[in-house]
Amino acid sequence: MRSRAYQTLSLLAPFLVIAGVLSVSGCNVLKKLAKKKTPTTTSSDDDGTASTTFNDLDAVNRADISRFIDETRLFNETGFIRVITFARTAPDGAGTIVGVIDPDTLILKQAHRFGSTLITFTRTAFPGKRFAGWVPDSAFLFPIAPTTPTTTPTTVTNTGNTGTGGTCTMSLRQSNFIPSKSTCSFNESVRSNNPSTLFFPCNGGSATARFGPQTFSGTADKNRVAVTNTVVGTFSGCQIRTTQVISGTPPNLTYFLSESFVGAPCKGINTCTARATMTATQ
Repeated sequence: MRSRAYQTLSLLAPFLVIAGVLSVSGCNVLKKLAKKKTPTTTSSDDDGTASTTFNDLDAVNRADISRFIDETRLFNETGFIRVITFARTAPDGAGTIVGVIDPDTLILKQAHRFGSTLITFTRTAFPGKRFAGWVPDSAFLFPIAPTTPTTTPTTVTNTGNTGTGGTCTMSLRQSNFIPSKSTCSFNESVRSNNPSTLFFPCNGGSATARFGPQTFSGTADKNRVAVTNTVVGTFSGCQIRTTQVISGTPPNLTYFLSESFVGAPCKGINTCTARATMTATQ
């Protein structure tokens, strides 16, 4: 005869088996939940800080162009350069010269900041490529209406550069002529006929300066000078256009020379540029 304890154990055995099964199943469920739970992490790549880049210009020299957080974006607004001007890597006459832009050149405006405009433009010497540069807003204005030209500047009476009328003069002296390559030769007369005299109305207007056989013309007043000379010559059977520009605020002016092909580029011939310091004294 079985004992009472054995009978009790027999009655409880099924319940103990069920409890064991549930215990094992519960552990497995907890393990699965633990595996599915993903810890909260913070990615160093997503710090919520927005980055702004201005390197979006369609220009081969975009990496050289100065950009500013307070500039006003213009997004390819069309315009025309009305007077010959320098395009530079920075506004307000700073930076290096990118190129000379001729009057009535179609450009695209990209940004504006405090009297200067960032533009993109093409250059004849580099077909299929666009360049960027800052130009003064005055480049988009037509030049000062010329006054009646004086036939012979040497016969004009100088007012001493102090009056409000008559003709004023400045002495232009060039120095530190630097060609883009030491092997370049130029169709210019500035170095061999230095200094020269700039004649202009004291109230501002049409200006001329002669360096030997080459006459520079443009506009000037006591605070601003912008004169240019363009001549076409032949080198090894190839026609080359030489453009010379003298511009700036007296007494510190800039001289820049650039060459371009008349028509299609000539095989085996490269164009050059040059720059120099020009001092204007009254």
